[in-house]
Amino acid sequence: MPTTCFPTRFMLTLPENPFKEKIEHGKPLLLLGSCFSDEIGLHLQQNGFDALVNPGGTLFHPLAIAKLLNWALDDNQTLRTFPRADVWLSWDLAGSIYAMSEAALHEKLSQLKIQLRKALLDSSHLLITFGSAWAYRLQEDQNLVANCHKQPSQLFSKEQTTVQTIVETWKALIHLIQRHNPTISFVFTVSPVRHAKDGLHENNLSKARLLLAVEALVDATNCAYFPAYELILDQLRDYAFFKEDGVHPNEKATAHVWDYFKRNFCSDQTGQVLKEWEALQLALQHKLLYPESQEAQHHNARLAQMKIAFKEKYPKFIATQL
Repeated sequence: MPTTCFPTRFMLTLPENPFKEKIEHGKPLLLLGSCFSDEIGLHLQQNGFDALVNPGGTLFHPLAIAKLLNWALDDNQTLRTFPRADVWLSWDLAGSIYAMSEAALHEKLSQLKIQLRKALLDSSHLLITFGSAWAYRLQEDQNLVANCHKQPSQLFSKEQTTVQTIVETWKALIHLIQRHNPTISFVFTVSPVRHAKDGLHENNLSKARLLLAVEALVDATNCAYFPAYELILDQLRDYAFFKEDGVHPNEKATAHVWDYFKRNFCSDQTGQVLKEWEALQLALQHKLLYPESQEAQHHNARLAQMKIAFKEKYPKFIATQL
């Protein structure tokens, strides 16, 4: 009989890669970039971390993210604004940042700059997710935009940003941020979300540029790479781990990435806190069959004591769900 050619393993194993600069509760975190930053940021917030996630909206291009951070640290830089019908937007931010007048939008931008600058000065870690190397250049001023805001395509030209441009821009930015916050750590990620509208081959070329750029950047001081791209596309691989659109990882996939993140980026002490938090959450989710019974009243009293004890034991844990 012919021998089988099927592999004996159903899943490739990604090696552990612990980051020496661990994240801890009580230390502010800043996450910027593609929607994958939103997903990991949500897990961090739900698990008691002080995490500021995409205050300027979801941004996909490395140069758009860099421009936002440079603007936050430089009072002489401005962001471009324009009206779309009766709504005011910025070419340098996501569509979630808008106002109904130019003055109101500028006030929002002023508050955003204050918020971002404080986060850059205070955060222990800056987590950046690059989404795409495809860039859109506004014909009017020949500058790249962070978002086209559903404007006519003839207003823009499309191009691929080179690895060299990304690396040079971000090396200069890393040095700038480190001058303001010498102890900050940088964690770079490439989003596993496929930009299928660009074309699958074109998306692969884009991701390749981002991976090469990040490889060059992690050689800098206090920089690391988090392999979200490989965890989803090389380890899981199956469309069962994607949402119906076939490009965005679903809840199971994100949970898998979160587990890897905890093991490699959280200290042992932080890991213990998260285990106790998970146990408390399971207890809180327990549904009582007879909520009016004495047994239920005793159970609720125990839960109340557990919540008080957890808050007192871990005062730096931001327990928004308690």
